[in-house]
Amino acid sequence: MPGMQPIDPADKRHPHVQIAASIRAAILTGEFEPGSQLPTGAELAKFFGVSRMTVQTALRTLRDEGFVRSRAGSGVFVQGQASLPTPDQKEHPLAGVATFLFEMGHLKHITRAGWLLLGVPQPETVAEHSFRVGAVGIALATLEGADVGRTAALCLMHDSHETRVGDVPSVGRAYVNTAVPEAVSAHQTSAMPDALTKVFQDLVAEYEASETLEAQVARDADKIETLLQAHEYEAQGNNTAAWRESSTAALRTASAKQLAQAITATDPHEWWAVFAASYRELRVSTRSRRPGEE
Repeated sequence: MPGMQPIDPADKRHPHVQIAASIRAAILTGEFEPGSQLPTGAELAKFFGVSRMTVQTALRTLRDEGFVRSRAGSGVFVQGQASLPTPDQKEHPLAGVATFLFEMGHLKHITRAGWLLLGVPQPETVAEHSFRVGAVGIALATLEGADVGRTAALCLMHDSHETRVGDVPSVGRAYVNTAVPEAVSAHQTSAMPDALTKVFQDLVAEYEASETLEAQVARDADKIETLLQAHEYEAQGNNTAAWRESSTAALRTASAKQLAQAITATDPHEWWAVFAASYRELRVSTRSRRPGEE
């Protein structure tokens, strides 16, 4: 069965523990999507080579963990939102939100792996990338007449799943299959209040579907940010031609294409060069001012 590992005879864990772990992993990686039905007890027993009672014990564990639910006469289905067991003491109602936000902080430690192929020793992190994608998204949304707030939110969350699957460069994508972002989001937000869960999951799903104008603008913002970063790394002596070409070719909106032209024609250092040219005079002027003076 796709996505599930058979029992390992060398594994000292009880078979029902291995079965629960195998099904749990298939759910976490998106092989079994939220709402999908698991194979029947008989099919699972045949696949794992155990009795149906052993399978039922494994499924009971997954039910207790909130990964699956049973429907009388229908079978066992993957929960749309896993609800992990909580300790006996009363938990703060927003503890799940706090946990999610701590997880998002991990994006500050995940580097954009593609730049490593160029030999960039300390490339930008996913969090740094996402911040500027948000700024680009605000600009593009305004130019395209899209909802600015919605676009910015899509931009900020577009790589949120990478806390768990990492940033896989183009070379790795030829060999590695990771869980779909929607499946990752379902588990990242599992302990949140339902209203918040829906907000974050809807943002991820909308971005991945790329059907709304806001999602299309957000995807263009992602490519524009890569183009900006490529020009900055190019100025540092790296050959980023492939990144610049692929980012530009992927743009869909007219505003993004126009902005790409402007970026190509602009020196990355231009924004501060004018201050550097007048540095001495600016220091003198600043030091000569007195508190309260205009």
